[in-house]
Amino acid sequence: MNKESGSYKALCTEFYDLDKPHAPEDALKCYLKFAEQTKGPILEPMCGTGRFLIPLLEKGYAVTGFDSSPHMLNACRKKCNERELTPNLFEATFETFPFQTVYDLIFIPSGSFGHLITSNQVSQALTSIAGALNPGGKFIFEIETVKTIREPQGAWRGRWVDRPDGSKIVLNVLSIFDANTCVETGLFRYELWEQNAISQTEVEVYHVRHFALAEIEQLLKEHGLTVIDKWQAEPHSGVKAGDNDAVILLECTKNYTERDSKIGF
Repeated sequence: MNKESGSYKALCTEFYDLDKPHAPEDALKCYLKFAEQTKGPILEPMCGTGRFLIPLLEKGYAVTGFDSSPHMLNACRKKCNERELTPNLFEATFETFPFQTVYDLIFIPSGSFGHLITSNQVSQALTSIAGALNPGGKFIFEIETVKTIREPQGAWRGRWVDRPDGSKIVLNVLSIFDANTCVETGLFRYELWEQNAISQTEVEVYHVRHFALAEIEQLLKEHGLTVIDKWQAEPHSGVKAGDNDAVILLECTKNYTERDSKIGF
């Protein structure tokens, strides 16, 4: 996960972990299928609390993860320790992660790629990914289109999760979508409710960029990545995606270059 600096703090991380303790079965099955086709190391950028990374580790895959939130990574490490797993995790962004290994699979599940909202952030990420992929390696990620925008905009909505001790974490969200930038900005307020009183509050600003298929395919092409296939991602049913799908999984590969052929790939 990757929101703006200072995001994904303690209450947010706890809410996320209680709300999404495990990866959806259909999505996990999909990513495990791609892992099974992979012989070499795997990278999950923006890995969050590890709901995809941990099941892959449990199956013996060599997976590295990074995330910009220390709270998310601490939650991931705690769950790994409980399972006697030794994760290879970094607190980093695409700008700071030490891309020293070449990977056969890089994947970004759910809507995390959409947290890269500026052209520079997207370009930096795709440049890093292309550079870190073996020629012929795969980059798998999901995009949210404008069809995922919630209506009405500009109205508060909320929900809560129950903690094991009986208290609640309440989330209130106010979202606005900018049609010019295709970025949805949400004001998130997390409240810890204990004994009918609010004992703790966190506020965050949350950004999601919504992509058009033609736009992201052009960006991938510019960075030496080619879309092999497009799949529906809500749910992950193995059905090819069309232009009208709301969430789309893109299966991409790194293009071979003249230099690659000279060094024997």
